[in-house]
Amino acid sequence: MKKLLLAFALAASMVFSAAAQETEQKESTPRVWDHGDNVSDITYQNVRFYKIYDSAEAYVILYEKQGVKIGTAVIPKKWSENKEGPRKLLFRNTPAKIGPYMTIIKKGGDFQKVLVTVPTNRFNPVWAMAPSGMEISGTDADSLEIEL
Repeated sequence: MKKLLLAFALAASMVFSAAAQETEQKESTPRVWDHGDNVSDITYQNVRFYKIYDSAEAYVILYEKQGVKIGTAVIPKKWSENKEGPRKLLFRNTPAKIGPYMTIIKKGGDFQKVLVTVPTNRFNPVWAMAPSGMEISGTDADSLEIEL
């Protein structure tokens, strides 16, 4: 009986040592995500917003900055047209229980497009008509830069 227990303990220690050597060999090989050539140059930034004003030439979005500050972004309506290539402005419907937000997509640091995720119902309190005296500058912009 003692010889059987001793043989079992010896066999278990050999199995554990072999498994330990195998994991050491696996960790020494580089992982796919550690390679520098496997990194995408496309980046995105999600920003929550409070209000979107609809005017004749642009959308004015009041977005959330750090803390309790509010920033303003002007998005020209011409970006939603497909005249000069791919559209730069796309609208998506907000999923249930998620607030409105916009996703700014950049490729190599250059602006590509903005995805505005907002309720499609224009009677939602997020949507508003721009006041008649509101001055909107930047309706002819080609890129979108925001401060956080």
